[in-house]
Amino acid sequence: MRIAASAPGRICLFGEHQDYLGLPVVAAAIDVRCHIESSSREDRMVHVQLEDLGTSLSFDLDDLPEPAPRAYWLSALKVADTEGWLPQSGWNASVKSTIPQQAGASSSTALVVAWCALIAARSGQSVNAEWVACAAHRAEVTYFNEPGGQMDHFACALGGIHRFAFEPHFEALPMPVPAGSWLLLDSLQPKDTLTLLHRAKGERVRLLEAWSATWRLTSSAMPPPFPESFDAKQRALMEGTLELRDISERGSEALRSLPTQPASWARLLTQHHRLLRDVLHVSTDRIEAILNASGLAGAWGGKINGSGGGGTCFVVGPPDSIDDVQKAAENTGAHAIPIALGGIGVEVFYQD
Repeated sequence: MRIAASAPGRICLFGEHQDYLGLPVVAAAIDVRCHIESSSREDRMVHVQLEDLGTSLSFDLDDLPEPAPRAYWLSALKVADTEGWLPQSGWNASVKSTIPQQAGASSSTALVVAWCALIAARSGQSVNAEWVACAAHRAEVTYFNEPGGQMDHFACALGGIHRFAFEPHFEALPMPVPAGSWLLLDSLQPKDTLTLLHRAKGERVRLLEAWSATWRLTSSAMPPPFPESFDAKQRALMEGTLELRDISERGSEALRSLPTQPASWARLLTQHHRLLRDVLHVSTDRIEAILNASGLAGAWGGKINGSGGGGTCFVVGPPDSIDDVQKAAENTGAHAIPIALGGIGVEVFYQD
């Protein structure tokens, strides 16, 4: 039997670096995807051909070793084996992706989402998008005790545009597709995702634990005074975290009430970026040059995408000016990819 699975990349409109704090985010699937095609084997071997890289991988379902860090192909198989959804026979797979790699557009999560969906389908399990998102999170984050949240997994699995809330319970609120023409702009600077996540998350989580003895950080809660033990730098970090929370909620409300003037909600993207740059220090000189050039060429707004430290940013602008924006961004050395928001979530196709 031939089975194919695919999942989209994503951009985070509002709430970057918030999901692992339990705060809501607004994320949009985009129309670049990871595709996996597979055909059944009669033995217990799995062969994976990575077309974009010109390399291949092989696994024996009867002898799965402990995966090395970030070996998500193998960790997903180990999770499936532990949880009882590992297929009884092997398969050959071919993988292609149009998502920029190591660039903050969820290339790895889209792959894990599609891979988990394929494994589940080959085991005869019904593939539900929310279940796939949770399984992919267990394979990519929980298995390795990594610091990421769940935004990427749900955005890639569910598709569309959603406001995702994680506390006190999970909620996915569909959002309308905002106007304008969108560009994903790859700085071509590779990023160190785990280092950035540890840096952005670790200190804030520690400070929140010290601060939250009498309150819990939510999308609207008013905080008590800072503990006396906080120094000026720690107070600034927590004040910035609250500013990030508040502008994310303003952006969410602006998008939820569409149609509104694009310039109003697009300016919030830029303000959100400035906070990410100045509070969490996740931007780079190249990203700043790309966003500045895009704004001067007519973009309404934009921000860094993903964990930061390189990778991608995105901008939105009027359709009649987007060619000028693209040229300006490319003149800074960026690789520009026109994108549409609200892409289809994880899909599985069967063929006898």
